[in-house]
Amino acid sequence: MSEALPTDMNTLTELMRKPIIIRIVSILDITSLSILELLEYGLTLNDVNYSMANRVISYDEPRQVLLAEDYSGLGIHQTPDYYYNFLRSKVKLTEIGLYILETLKGDQSRDKSFKTPEHQSYEVDPRHVGDVR
Repeated sequence: MSEALPTDMNTLTELMRKPIIIRIVSILDITSLSILELLEYGLTLNDVNYSMANRVISYDEPRQVLLAEDYSGLGIHQTPDYYYNFLRSKVKLTEIGLYILETLKGDQSRDKSFKTPEHQSYEVDPRHVGDVR
């Protein structure tokens, strides 16, 4: 599966309108987190799967299957647990995710420049309200 930007800009625009995509991209930023850590941010497995299906995030490195010996040291039963391995998997932003992140950061900096207060000139000291007698 290629991580390259889709040629269809409509698809990319639709992804950028999805609040869950924006949230995942903002959480991951440029780091990689485990799926369990994403769940701690209040995301669901459906959110993670949706982001993976739309190539916004991907596994950081090939997932490793733990051997039975590895589980015994963790206090987990001797049988391998696929779900536990899945939750430990690290994910990162793909090219699409990075593009969305950079677009968001550009929009935020543009919004901040519009919110700067205009310079106002005061004829009197603004700390003095009304007549002082």
